[in-house]
Amino acid sequence: MDNKTLLKFSIVIPAHNEEKYIEETLKHLKEIGYPNDFYEVVVVENGSSDKTYEISKKYECENFKVFSIDKKGVSVARNFGAKKIKENSDWLIFLDADTHLKKGFLDDLNDFLIKNSSKNYVVGTTSLLPQKNSLYAKFWFKFYDISHILLHASLSIQIVRKDVFYKVWYDENLQYTEDWKMMKSAEKFGKFFFIWTNKVYTSTRRFDSVGYIKQLMLFIYWGILPERYKRKVNYEVIR
Repeated sequence: MDNKTLLKFSIVIPAHNEEKYIEETLKHLKEIGYPNDFYEVVVVENGSSDKTYEISKKYECENFKVFSIDKKGVSVARNFGAKKIKENSDWLIFLDADTHLKKGFLDDLNDFLIKNSSKNYVVGTTSLLPQKNSLYAKFWFKFYDISHILLHASLSIQIVRKDVFYKVWYDENLQYTEDWKMMKSAEKFGKFFFIWTNKVYTSTRRFDSVGYIKQLMLFIYWGILPERYKRKVNYEVIR
């Protein structure tokens, strides 16, 4: 580790009514195995009516910061968190509150970005594994991985170079596909990347609630719907 070039990562987690999930996510980030001086975690609790903020505050330390704001909206929370990171950070990782990064993930990401530094990668994502140990869930997640590669989209985690993010931001008026819009906007400044990994796991709560096939149809529907209509509909929160 001492002889490696280390990039600095800022992990921003929007958290609205996430008391069931946020603690495990933060536990994994505490145990990620990357030097504390080279990564930070910024949790932004926004408009919760549960104990998300209180639970998150238990993990606050030199490189874990927790903020609370009144305004709801995942893009609002992400943009707020991006304004609170350290000035010397190299990359932003926007992580859903129910997504776990396993030990060694930041080392792998660091190695990938250093190895490919000449390719002008500016935004990307990773493969995902379901927290539920189900062959059915694993099949569908693999399908979504391939979809993300083809569409340059993401689910649960977006990774973007800091200087590029400050040129694009998340659209706070969009209720759907705001992450896709940010990533497509970032591609104006460089290339998209996708990393296969066995160290990123996310909850299946939305798929369990809505159904995998129905959720796929909804993703397609919202993907092709004109942006002016997406701004008028409230995102369905599932907890």
